[in-house]
Amino acid sequence: MILTGALETPQLWLRSLDDQAATGPYLTWMQDPDILRFLEARFSQHTPDSLAGFIKSMNQNPDALLLGMFLKDDGRHVGNIKLGPVSREHLRGDIGLLIGDKSVWGRGLATEAITALTRYGFDSLNLNRLYAGCYGGNEGSVRAFVKAGWQVEGRLPRYWRLEDGHWADHILLGCLNPTT
Repeated sequence: MILTGALETPQLWLRSLDDQAATGPYLTWMQDPDILRFLEARFSQHTPDSLAGFIKSMNQNPDALLLGMFLKDDGRHVGNIKLGPVSREHLRGDIGLLIGDKSVWGRGLATEAITALTRYGFDSLNLNRLYAGCYGGNEGSVRAFVKAGWQVEGRLPRYWRLEDGHWADHILLGCLNPTT
């Protein structure tokens, strides 16, 4: 799935990443347990080579789109958002995101990015449904999706096993294209 140019929000530019991103802040985020605590990526070791490989595979995948989130005011890379895999047969796709720069947490950037990628998925790709999931304790993600017009569609109890032996629910979120 190729996006020419970038998506724009009030505070962000969303644009494709290149291998240079694998050695910048993205690598630092992927080595920070506090940032990874709600991501399955916490179970893997992340290196410049592994991130460059991931970026390359996403950029070559016709059914996925990985975009960096860059602040308009200073150009800083503060997070990533992903659409995919996309099912062309069923016209649906998964959205996941990471705000890695802790200094911008709570500024509504996730909501802006989700809103922009939702619009792109519905308007440009003609998808019928978008979905996402997150850990039960990740209230910031739930709030961001709901503010972007998504609904909490379900909860799977004790789905994720945490490092401390406790369990977290899996929150299911979704959004339907209002024009289909």
